[in-house]
Amino acid sequence: MASENLLRPPQMTPPCECSIGYLGHGSWSIGSSLICKKEDDSTNTDSLTTWNNTDGTKDGTWHLQRRDPPLKATITPPGDSDFQREYVCGNAAAIWRISPNVLCKVKSWVPGITPEADIIMWVAKNCPNIPVPKVIYGWIDRDWQRSFCLMEVMPGVTLDQAWNDLSKEERTAIANEVVKYIIDAAQHTSPRISSVNGTGITYHGWILGSSKPEIEGFDNWQPDLHPPMTPEELDERLLLINGQKSPEKVDHFVFFHGDLAPVNIFLDKDDKDDKKEWHVSGIIDWEVAGFLPKWYIRTIVGVSTGYFLNQAPGEEQMWAVELSRALKKHGFQEHCKWLHELVSKWMEQPIYLP
Repeated sequence: MASENLLRPPQMTPPCECSIGYLGHGSWSIGSSLICKKEDDSTNTDSLTTWNNTDGTKDGTWHLQRRDPPLKATITPPGDSDFQREYVCGNAAAIWRISPNVLCKVKSWVPGITPEADIIMWVAKNCPNIPVPKVIYGWIDRDWQRSFCLMEVMPGVTLDQAWNDLSKEERTAIANEVVKYIIDAAQHTSPRISSVNGTGITYHGWILGSSKPEIEGFDNWQPDLHPPMTPEELDERLLLINGQKSPEKVDHFVFFHGDLAPVNIFLDKDDKDDKKEWHVSGIIDWEVAGFLPKWYIRTIVGVSTGYFLNQAPGEEQMWAVELSRALKKHGFQEHCKWLHELVSKWMEQPIYLP
């Protein structure tokens, strides 16, 4: 497997943080094949999609249009890629604010990965009670090996930002509300671990292992893509990694967000009985969502540092504690010790699986 990884390019070309460039005067270069322009006229028939400010201000209309000819991957994209870039995650993800109310998220992509835009739209259709971003347009840039998702900004602030302002009762109420959405999503099941379109899923190496060894100097921008698998195939995989089957019998898999970190949950206040109350206004970052074992939900909350708070010194683990407690009330089991042993075993003697 190591020799196969060495054949992969050491970095995305062009780098992910250069996927979008501001050209000035409200225009953007986006990926290899699209341009976004702000114009006064909203009737351009060549546009793939258009949008306006959601606050009702008249600041023109943004048009997404095809670039002709497309840019080659070896060419440094035009424009200022630092302008209004709000987030960079390693070498595989970045986010820009294209207009006051619209973000564009870029993520590394390989064949078989379900783009985040498709997952969000599936959730919006099948779990309409769950607050998700409105997708304006999503596409795969195959030449540049990345996916793009234009989506509206979620209202409010992140749970991470609001945590210190929440009372104990409010923290518990938010955890219960999130669990309500977890239960709604889990009503949708699949006979296989998979994404919403039946293909493989990424990220969940905690239980699915890895196919790529760590190689010094190798920039691992291409994510692990785990193939769809039945409960029996999952047990076979776990036996190879740790010599043990699943900690609970699995007949089917449930849909789960996969990363309900405090930075991925937005809160806002509603007027209720003449006082403002916090509520969940949005859940973002659906790229690793898929059908997974039900026992994995509370277990990953208890072991992953991704659920830690960033802005609450001394209380870093309290969101995980609140969420785990709320899940327990609804019958979700945890197997943290089992998962720690699984990961320790794999770290001692890595086994790389396709």
